[in-house]
Amino acid sequence: MNTDVRHRLALAGCAAVATLALTACGDAEPSSPPTRTTPVTTVTVTDEQGSPTPTTQNTSPTPTAEAVPTARLPLSAPAVGAALTVTDIRVGAHSGYDRVVVEFGGTGTPGYDLRFTDDPRQDGSGDPVSVPGRSVIQLVINGVRYPGDTGIPEFTGPKPVPGAGQVTQVNWFGVFEGQQRLFIGVDADKPAVRVSTLTSPTRLVLDIAH
Repeated sequence: MNTDVRHRLALAGCAAVATLALTACGDAEPSSPPTRTTPVTTVTVTDEQGSPTPTTQNTSPTPTAEAVPTARLPLSAPAVGAALTVTDIRVGAHSGYDRVVVEFGGTGTPGYDLRFTDDPRQDGSGDPVSVPGRSVIQLVINGVRYPGDTGIPEFTGPKPVPGAGQVTQVNWFGVFEGQQRLFIGVDADKPAVRVSTLTSPTRLVLDIAH
């Protein structure tokens, strides 16, 4: 075989090797993109007594404080299967609002009627009640029973319950014909509110905006 033929065969072999190399590169699977991880933030939620409850959420924003109440009185809701006795009344100050909690023993969900009043009076006797503050909220709770009917000891004091924040006090009275009346003094002019009913234990929660 002469030199020219050998030279041509060598060139053809190189070209074939180059083609195979390019083909192999074109069939290769592209590398996978880097995996993204979602930051995990632990959020602490507090109940009306301020007890921390840790929860985990797959989110990065910082949680905001509970919204300020915006509802306006009057507000009402019916009792549902309720045979309840009031076992505690307490008041707490929070950022942007103050909270009044009425706790119950018994069964069912309490009903309520909430409104402002310029003339607070006791059930039955009709005697006037002195409540300090710019505004007085009247809370009538429905679905309550005498302790003898529920077998649960009732709340016994203090009377009135001392206030906190802009709540001056909570003046309360005993059960009368299936309902119980409370007067809440507030150092604000007819503020907005938020009402919630909670369970374990049963509670009626009234948040009053500053």
